Amino acid sequence: MDHWDRETQQQPPFAPTDAQRHYVEELAVVLEGMGLVRMHGRVVGWLLICDPPEQSASDIQLALEASKGSISGALRFLTTAELVEQAPKPGKRRNYYRIRRHAWSRMISKRVPLFATFAELAERGLREFDDPSGRLERLHEMRDFFRWLEREMPELLESWTRWSGKETLEE
Repeated sequence: MDHWDRETQQQPPFAPTDAQRHYVEELAVVLEGMGLVRMHGRVVGWLLICDPPEQSASDIQLALEASKGSISGALRFLTTAELVEQAPKPGKRRNYYRIRRHAWSRMISKRVPLFATFAELAERGLREFDDPSGRLERLHEMRDFFRWLEREMPELLESWTRWSGKETLEE
């Protein structure tokens, strides 16, 4: 695919290098291993290293040599997941996207309530099912792990905020 924006009839301000493409793909594979769709991971990877940091959907599509639909779906998902946000560009009619400030710590912070949910589900399973032969040890471990995460994660996130010099995760 050539790097030509058919909408604006202009060459985009970038041409990803082989090293950039390799990095984006490597990150996408890691994120895919964590449950993300590979194209979503590619978009994250590109937005982490692109210059300028704000890119239109068309810019991303050209950089990743991907279909318009796959980029649109990825941006919709990543925006909902709060990893990516729209970036205002005065005078521009297109939407531009960038990695959201504090994306990684916010992603973890928003998951903290799920730790209690997992612990409660494990606790319910322990109450509801007999365990004559110790088969429910997996539920014990699940409950204990998620209770531990629920207790420790807020302090860990606060420690990150202090360590990184950020005032809050909401900046």
